[in-house]
Amino acid sequence: MDVRAILLLGVMVVGPVSAQQVHKCVEGGKTSYQSAPCAKGAPQKTWDATPQHETYENQLRLERIRQDMRQRQQQSYRAASGGGARGAVVSQHRERDRCQAAKDHRDAMYRAAGLKRSFELSRQMDDQVYEACK
Repeated sequence: MDVRAILLLGVMVVGPVSAQQVHKCVEGGKTSYQSAPCAKGAPQKTWDATPQHETYENQLRLERIRQDMRQRQQQSYRAASGGGARGAVVSQHRERDRCQAAKDHRDAMYRAAGLKRSFELSRQMDDQVYEACK
């Protein structure tokens, strides 16, 4: 077989892959979504499922959003910490009950907020514990 014929055949086979149809079939009360036509009867719905590719413009837009978010987080951290870095130095507790009460309150707030608690809540609770325990 000629090489050109093989290449032409390959291009013809690969060509339709990019645009696919999705068929919604209901058989025996069960719904299925498939790329092949329904075995029995007409599909309830058929649509083209063309994959969405990330464009360069979308990638740039997402990167700008990420940079903006990083800058906002840094500004928020600087504002909350008084503009400079401060170390967490914990001395011996003068008022042990007050310190433990602050820790217990922080733990209760964390449990109530769950895993998706905000940075602001974490910062506020940690600052209260720091003030009570220094």
